[in-house]
Amino acid sequence: MRCLWLAEAGATKTHWGCALEGEGPSLWRWVRRAGLNAEAEGWPQAEENLRTTVRFLLTEAGWPPPTELYYYGPALHRPEAQQRMQRLLAEVGALPLQRVFVFHDLLGAARGAYPEGQGIVAILGTGSNCAFWDGEAIRRQAGGHGYLLGDEGSGADLGRQLISALLHDEVPRDLVRRLEAQGLYPSLHDLRSAVYRAPRPSAFLAGFVPALAALADHPWGRALVRSRFEAFIRRTWARWPAPRPVKYVGGVAEAFEPLLRAVTEEYGGLFQGVVPGKQLAERLLAYHLSSKQS
Repeated sequence: MRCLWLAEAGATKTHWGCALEGEGPSLWRWVRRAGLNAEAEGWPQAEENLRTTVRFLLTEAGWPPPTELYYYGPALHRPEAQQRMQRLLAEVGALPLQRVFVFHDLLGAARGAYPEGQGIVAILGTGSNCAFWDGEAIRRQAGGHGYLLGDEGSGADLGRQLISALLHDEVPRDLVRRLEAQGLYPSLHDLRSAVYRAPRPSAFLAGFVPALAALADHPWGRALVRSRFEAFIRRTWARWPAPRPVKYVGGVAEAFEPLLRAVTEEYGGLFQGVVPGKQLAERLLAYHLSSKQS
């Protein structure tokens, strides 16, 4: 009997799903584990992460061994990266290489956001990215490039902007007091040091999104988030011809959906909603169960 495992991974978290052929969604198993970006963290860390996760799923979670495994993750757009991840997953999952399928997370976002039809899909999570999906394949892509060279509007970008503003004494004092009350950092010096010492800098920076979301009722906090969404849109789908139906995925999009809707519509986009992370993973699992193809 087919037993599918599916991972929808980001830099901060990964949704792992398991389903036996013939089961309905109510019987599917789901676990949320740490995120993984092999390009940013390095392959030795990626191997340790995956070995630990597979061991957990087989023992503590009690999942049956997979007969096939589908993995969607960041920084997997190059064939050599996909092949390396495929070999690693085959090894840790005790599977034949031909039963492991690896894809870039942007393809997963497109397949999950548009089970039918076509349109623009935009990722706003720890990182950011954007593509036009024609219903069968990605035909245009813009954005991404990582937290140092791009990823506008992402969690890493928002966290970096907030911390930079704190270090430059640009945050209004009432907001500084609200941040201090959350106990996020002992001092600005400690905060700066923590950024540079973080083993996963993009995930560390994205960890400040909940704090920033709590400030979204304040004009300064709202303006900061708006400016980064505008930067993302200007560099991605705003440069493409209309009409522009847009669906978003990712934790940042979920956290700031009303503001994201407003900015999208101001730039001429047809806001089609935000697909929550677990729903995205469920749609991908359903896709592979029904299609019986990679």
